Amino acid sequence: MNRITRVALWALAMHGLTAQADQFHYSNLVVGERAMGLGGAFTAVADDASALVYNPAGLGFALSNDLSGSANAFYQRKVTYKKTIGNQDFTEKSSGTLAPFFGGLQKLDNVMPGLAVAFGLFANDSELKDQNDTIENYGSLERFHRTANVRGSTTGIGFAAAKRVLGNLSIGAGLSYLMIDELTQEYQDVKYKSGLTCVPVASASRPNWPVCTGNGFVDQAFLEQNTRFHLGSTAMEFNLGAQLATGSWSFGLTTKIRKLITDKLEYAVDSRTNIGGASALDNVLHFSTTPMNAQFTNQNIKDPLKTLPSEIRGGVAWFPSSTLLWTFDTIHYTAAISDNYHRDAVTNFATGAEYYITPSIPIRAGLFTNYDARPKVQDGKSGQPDHIDYMGYSLFGGWVQPNSQVAGGVVLQTGSGKAQKTGDATIQSVEALSYTFAISATHSF
Repeated sequence: MNRITRVALWALAMHGLTAQADQFHYSNLVVGERAMGLGGAFTAVADDASALVYNPAGLGFALSNDLSGSANAFYQRKVTYKKTIGNQDFTEKSSGTLAPFFGGLQKLDNVMPGLAVAFGLFANDSELKDQNDTIENYGSLERFHRTANVRGSTTGIGFAAAKRVLGNLSIGAGLSYLMIDELTQEYQDVKYKSGLTCVPVASASRPNWPVCTGNGFVDQAFLEQNTRFHLGSTAMEFNLGAQLATGSWSFGLTTKIRKLITDKLEYAVDSRTNIGGASALDNVLHFSTTPMNAQFTNQNIKDPLKTLPSEIRGGVAWFPSSTLLWTFDTIHYTAAISDNYHRDAVTNFATGAEYYITPSIPIRAGLFTNYDARPKVQDGKSGQPDHIDYMGYSLFGGWVQPNSQVAGGVVLQTGSGKAQKTGDATIQSVEALSYTFAISATHSF
């Protein structure tokens, strides 16, 4: 495909229906004070209010009532598409601040021995992007200007309860209300250099070219386009878990089922263009334009997500001493496929360790995967969505007192994958980096 057509298709393909905030990675944010430091490997522990997210059965082994939350978290994400136009890279950035988790735990042994409840507000994903890109004087392209504003979040509010049915066995259940809100607004302005579309006199070197009066140049080809996407969905999440403690080992298992309540995508495009493309005529590039074509599309798409993936988590924890903890989780997400959102089944892994340097100073470190649920990019196809797999690392330090504790640290994710940013069969390599700085605190009573 020639360069002018590729660039035009790139401008048109920068955002499809699914190119909004991230519904395809399930570990963009790690929540919970201890869980953040352990890379999210918390299913076999889950003894604080974040059990609502990881395993409600862990509440049955809680040692005290507590109120905990992430006071503040700053995140930044950068995705670089290598050699998108010629040797030029294309970079997208997003950043923002949020509170990933706030919750409380209450033991109710006075009501029923071994009974505990918890509530929580949590964020599964958050994105705030303000993009302003300009490319000038590249090949037949005079200027490409694109602005994009993206706001996306997936948040939840829930309640969980657990009962220790035996001295070493607890079962629990949770119910959460999920809210998905994503808004993308984008403007694109593409202009091309004037090109030769005919010859003033017949030419032996260009026998098939049309003859025209004048110098053979036409007005600039252009594309102007405004797009708006708004996804608004709500769902109920049902969570059932169990936890078994035996000696220095603990095992956890939980299942989440999500049921959509409302699901709607608003999709609007307003565009003007006279691009007729370019082709080789007598081995010379021949440009063409068309009368200006203005189009406006405004659609309300019902059930764009159609379904949400179910989740199964299994975890193991080892307590070799009073100062050391090691955890490992396997997390499987089922496929969720619709006309607009294709998500394959994904299995992620997480592991973490906690070590008390002194009785008041714990250090936590974690390692986890955050695989992309979109299909892998294949050779010979065009218009495929990005596929970026991440590896995550976490490191947190804490200060623990009898009735309170604070922790702070960083969660870093590095990613690599493939994309087709130009809209044709050309495949670009992708590199990605995100990091989150967080501070959390817990008060026990």
